[in-house]
Amino acid sequence: FPRKVYNGFIYFDFVMDKSWTDLLERFAELGGTAENIYQREGELGRGIFPIDPYRRAQIMAPKNLFLKRNNISLCNGKIVVKDGSSYSAKEKTFLEMYYNEHSWGNNGNSGSINFLEFISALPDSFKTRLLACKFIDSTLLSMCNNQEGMLKRFINERVVSFQGDSVLAPVWELVNHSSFAPPLRINSFGVETPPLEADDQEILHKYSSKNSPMSMWSKYGFACRCIVAYSIPFTIDANDGIQSIKCSGLQKSSKAINNFALKGDDSLLIPSLPIGCLSKELPISYFSSIMSSAGLPVELVSEYFSKIREINVKARNDLLNSMQDSSLGTQSELFKALTFEIELIQSVSCG
Repeated sequence: FPRKVYNGFIYFDFVMDKSWTDLLERFAELGGTAENIYQREGELGRGIFPIDPYRRAQIMAPKNLFLKRNNISLCNGKIVVKDGSSYSAKEKTFLEMYYNEHSWGNNGNSGSINFLEFISALPDSFKTRLLACKFIDSTLLSMCNNQEGMLKRFINERVVSFQGDSVLAPVWELVNHSSFAPPLRINSFGVETPPLEADDQEILHKYSSKNSPMSMWSKYGFACRCIVAYSIPFTIDANDGIQSIKCSGLQKSSKAINNFALKGDDSLLIPSLPIGCLSKELPISYFSSIMSSAGLPVELVSEYFSKIREINVKARNDLLNSMQDSSLGTQSELFKALTFEIELIQSVSCG
């Protein structure tokens, strides 16, 4: 915003939308923190920005305003809290007002709608290929393009885990994602944006530290550059003690300490395998550690990894080519996500 300095004080030449200031006042009355923020359109769509670039901005949604995912429904197109027994009258009124006037009901559901419409319009053969690559799952395809399906998608895009529950957090959920921003902060009081230095840039935080471009597209509907890309399912022939190496193709980091299993059919099964990364040495080092832990010869790591990388690049290129040869759209978020993944994979060293 244009700034004026008068007697040492900074004044900003804009008028804050009254509905926004009223929202933040009511949010603060109920225990929330919303300091030095306003909402506007930016490069990532509608986002949150600091008012004064010389002061820190912060959002903290308190747990008394958390809304469990199974406690929200639609009535005549409006969000309602199904069970308000755990809220005060003011809290329940605020939550319904917020989601109907500033979130779901203020074009906040447009991303969910557009994503489901895009998925519904895909040819069945293309959906089958996305399923085979584990880029989407069958539950996504089962979401009908109706109000209930849109609400489910809307919730899935916004929930955060808090003390074992999946919850929605008002105001805080309006902050956009960057894979290169600090992660969100969860404490016993609620969930908040990370501490940021004062500046004039959009306030961002990292939704998840281990997501890939394709998993971000599948979960949130947008494409973004990420740190890692994961392998699709594959089976390659092997020797020296096993018949094959297989990957299940999970598009996320495995929580297992040893991310592999030696099967009775003399195959090595890897649930999740990073195949692309900003750290160009990490994927092959990770694969090498699995081979070594399984007692397999590490001198074959480069040969096997080259085959795996070729399989992954080809699958993504085949999808891109199909999109270019049809009306699926080379400007779609899916096209961008696939391109980001190929860039990550091709940048990795094969040893």
